[in-house]
Amino acid sequence: MNHSDTPPLLRRLASALLPLRLRAQAALRGRNADRLLLFGPLLSLVLFLGAAAALVRYTQQTEVQRERDTLQRDSEWAQQRMSLEMGLMQEQLQSMANTLEASTRGPARFEFMARSFLRQHASAVLVYATDAQGMVTQLASSAVLPHDLKLLEKGAPENQALSLRAFNQAQITLHTAYSMPYQLPRVGWVVQSATPLFSTPKTPAGTAASQGSLEPSQQFAGTVNAVFSIDGLLRSDVVQELSTRYAVALVSRAQTVLASSATADIHSKPLQYVVAVHPFDAGLFMRVSSYHSAPSWVVRGLYWAVFVLSALMLWMLWGTWRQMRQRLQTQESLTRETAFRRAMENSLSTGMQAIDLKGRISYVNLAFCKMTGFSEQDLLGSAPPHPYWPQRRAAEMALALQQTIDGLAPPSGFALKLRRKDGSEFDARVYVSALIDARERQTGWITSITDITEPTRIRHELAASHERFVAVLEGLDAAVSVLAIDRNEQLFANKLYRQWFGASAHGHHLLSGQDPPPSTVQDADDEVDAYAGLPAGEIIKPMAQVHEIHVAALDRWFDVRQRYIQWVDGRIVQMLIATDVTARHQADDVTRNQEEKAQITSRLIAMGEMASSLAHELNQPLTAINNYCSGMIARLKNQSMPPQELQAALEKTARQAQRAAAVIRRVRDFVKKSEPHRIDCRVQDIVQNTLELAEIDLRRRNVRLFTHIAPGIPQLWADPILVEQVLLNLLRNAAESVDKAQRKGLARSIELNISADAHQATFAVRDNGTGVPEDVMAHLFEAFYTTKADGLGIGLNICRSIIEFHQGRLWAENQYNQELVCGCIFSFTLPFQPLPQELPAAVTSTPAIEHTDLADSQFGQA
Repeated sequence: MNHSDTPPLLRRLASALLPLRLRAQAALRGRNADRLLLFGPLLSLVLFLGAAAALVRYTQQTEVQRERDTLQRDSEWAQQRMSLEMGLMQEQLQSMANTLEASTRGPARFEFMARSFLRQHASAVLVYATDAQGMVTQLASSAVLPHDLKLLEKGAPENQALSLRAFNQAQITLHTAYSMPYQLPRVGWVVQSATPLFSTPKTPAGTAASQGSLEPSQQFAGTVNAVFSIDGLLRSDVVQELSTRYAVALVSRAQTVLASSATADIHSKPLQYVVAVHPFDAGLFMRVSSYHSAPSWVVRGLYWAVFVLSALMLWMLWGTWRQMRQRLQTQESLTRETAFRRAMENSLSTGMQAIDLKGRISYVNLAFCKMTGFSEQDLLGSAPPHPYWPQRRAAEMALALQQTIDGLAPPSGFALKLRRKDGSEFDARVYVSALIDARERQTGWITSITDITEPTRIRHELAASHERFVAVLEGLDAAVSVLAIDRNEQLFANKLYRQWFGASAHGHHLLSGQDPPPSTVQDADDEVDAYAGLPAGEIIKPMAQVHEIHVAALDRWFDVRQRYIQWVDGRIVQMLIATDVTARHQADDVTRNQEEKAQITSRLIAMGEMASSLAHELNQPLTAINNYCSGMIARLKNQSMPPQELQAALEKTARQAQRAAAVIRRVRDFVKKSEPHRIDCRVQDIVQNTLELAEIDLRRRNVRLFTHIAPGIPQLWADPILVEQVLLNLLRNAAESVDKAQRKGLARSIELNISADAHQATFAVRDNGTGVPEDVMAHLFEAFYTTKADGLGIGLNICRSIIEFHQGRLWAENQYNQELVCGCIFSFTLPFQPLPQELPAAVTSTPAIEHTDLADSQFGQA
């Protein structure tokens, strides 16, 4: 783009920014030059040190590699020499084997050759031959062995496991086998070779056997064995020649040293070479170690030279760096100070203004210009009245300026109204301080202006909100109180609290159920924290504590909710809200009385329904008593009854009377029970007492009862009569359902199963009846709901209330055979121990608890 095409505004902006750009480039060039002077020598030193260290390292590695190559070459040469020597010895052993195979004079010839072999080779300590069964047939030992050492004897078997292993391997492979290194007493570590012997059957001349070829007809006839001392192998000429320059050791596969030419342990030498000793490749190795491992003095001298020169150069660089660092720090400090002052001046949200001794404006910052909308040119040099003064408040502004000039400005500043350029006004807080120059002379005043429009609005809104909040609290139907727990001071109490308890903190302590703190005077040394003894958990995690309390002075019940909160001044206070629940308590008392009457009524209804069965049950013992008495009277009149028969008849009469009395006693105890009373009771006793009442109705309906009680159930903390009432009601309903379904045979039965876990016992009554229709399920436990023509609809409702009083639950579920209802199960649970929050002492009618896992129930109400 042509320069003439640039807009005038952009050209003026580029011209204004050009000096700043040039100054920035000059500063960057100066800083880059300083960095180059600082880090250039350091970089050169690092490169020099790297090159020197690399050169020394390369020299050392070259020397080590040369030594390693020499070590490997010498080791392989020695290994080849030892292999050649062992090959010659093996040829001699094969010749001994051929001698034993070829002629009848072989044994004598073998002994001669064996002794010659032992004299010729110092490493061989024993040569012997064995037959096919491993029995020693020929034996020759070295002169170096002690005369009293009997390792083997003719006619005896071999006794070393490794030598037997070599024997077996030679017998299997029909080739020379070698053993792993093993120890012989008083000899040391040895290795052994086993060369196989063959016996050739006699064949006609001219056959393949006479040609010397090995045919399958040849048979294994034994071995020729040679035992070599590993220490003797180490003392061979080849190893001795190598030991003059290196430390040589013969080791096993596990790197166990079997023989060594060095007296010290050289296992940790860095230069080592391990090669297998042929033909003992599987178990014997030669490890050759170089004595020289430390770097030479030349290398160490080079290291020290590099270190000293580097230290000298670092010392010189350190001196240069200190001087440059001081200069750079001074330069950067000046740059930061200038930049900081400019940034602080331009980034302040508080407006700054300076006025001279006559009230003229000499300085304004950017924030003040943005706050008022006036530019710096509009404000600098202006005299009162200033442009930002509102016209209707000119007198107030002039008074504040005069107080400032006279030095009477308040420390808290002025709260004034200022005008923007567009004519709008805003609230501002103005703080004034003297402006002192470098000679400590006052040249004017510096003012800081803060826009407080938003804080003022928020303060007014908070005040209005507080008034509304207090009005709401005053109109509540609950007493609200706030108490400072550290000083026992009432901080707030609403109108209803003041009506009930006055303005003192006594009512607060009365409602919270806490005693007021003692007001005794303590010494200064004995003072404790005002929060001592308070529940720390409730203060750290504030949660509302709910309880009910009765105030005898007012004869009222209050539902109290209290918690610890943080007050406006940061203190921990206790807030309490008390609601009058006297009417609810009175209603609960009435409901509890009605529930008790309903329980008695339910038991009376049950007894009324069982009246015919009870009459039949009592008629049997009474009829028996009448028959016994009539018979005894007739026989006494005829004087035909001996005393023994009279006594037996009287005893039977007494038992029948006791039976009738027991029936009447059970009915009386069941009916007269009125108030709940929990005791420790056994499940077996509850079931037994219930069955004594239920079996009458079961026999009348011809329904069989199967009972199963799990062993080891702990005692229950319950009212046994109430539990018996629930169980009796469920058993009678189950029998009625089976009778209604007209079941036959084994299906005409009900089951009672009692199980337990770690926390509660579960009672389940199962029947084979008609089940419960779906529309009855939702209303099964509701009061006064029944499907019976003569029912009252309170039986199952009372049963549920009794179980919930014991902190258990009662539910029912249908049984299905595919899609056909084939019965129902009523179940309820009773905990072994009461839960932390007990219900009231009397059974109350509370809403049923909904459970998603409960199926519908079975019967209408009893």
